[in-house]
Amino acid sequence: MILAGFTMDQFTLGSILTACGSLLALGEGKQIHAYVIRTYHKDNVFVGSALVDMYSKCKSIKSAEIVFERMTQKNVVSWTAMLVGYGQNGFSEEAVKIFFEMQRNGFELDDFTLGSVISSCANLASLEEDAQFHCQALVSSLSSFITVSNALITLYGKCGSMEDSYQLFVEMNTRDEVSWTALLTAGLVEKGLQYFESKITEHGIIPIPDHYTCIIDLLGRAGRLKEARNFINKMPCHPDVVGWATLLSSCRVHGDMEIGKWAADSLIELEPENPTSYVLLSSLYAAKGKWNKVA
Repeated sequence: MILAGFTMDQFTLGSILTACGSLLALGEGKQIHAYVIRTYHKDNVFVGSALVDMYSKCKSIKSAEIVFERMTQKNVVSWTAMLVGYGQNGFSEEAVKIFFEMQRNGFELDDFTLGSVISSCANLASLEEDAQFHCQALVSSLSSFITVSNALITLYGKCGSMEDSYQLFVEMNTRDEVSWTALLTAGLVEKGLQYFESKITEHGIIPIPDHYTCIIDLLGRAGRLKEARNFINKMPCHPDVVGWATLLSSCRVHGDMEIGKWAADSLIELEPENPTSYVLLSSLYAAKGKWNKVA
């Protein structure tokens, strides 16, 4: 495009940076960043926000921070990009800090920003912060947005407050696949199984792979690995990579060699180049003292 004599504006640069982030193409993203600096687009808020997003998705959070801090102008998109970037990279506390800093700077919340910070905080698992963000959603009149409600359901569930999760779910005017997945993830095993069955029999919703993985995860975390195996054998389709890896991880935690080997073999068959199965299986062997099989 450049060789043909065309110049790139903020929209073209933003699109290219978004593509680099989606493809985890950090090297190409850095080249575009250099072009941005050379062509004096670095102070453009649209391009700056796209750079923050690109570096965050490519797991280069320090570079995202530097770009964000050097931006001469910021809008709600810029703040949200940095906030989401922290959440995506596991920096929950930083996400919370920048959320409050954003408010101090006078930026109004939207449903995407609030949903993003709530999702980031789910890793902190603090009931006190749950209540704060729930109040924030109510005060800002954003609690009715499905993205915010779904995030709150997950947040309460990870803090062990199943009653609050279920109450939010019941109060929702509309629910989507994410709503059901959030409730299943948040739920206790028996409740989760009941919700899963009711979703099919009472509401006529066909489960997607994520839903099956949630049940595998629920049973696995509770150490009910034989039930997880029976559940998988009754599934209308085989688990995907995430489903098998979830079961294998639970087998490692609970020391189940038999089912762990089955999960690892299934995972290797799906993705022989994926190192996850080998790492988790080696860890399981090591925990059982089978050092001759670790290598």
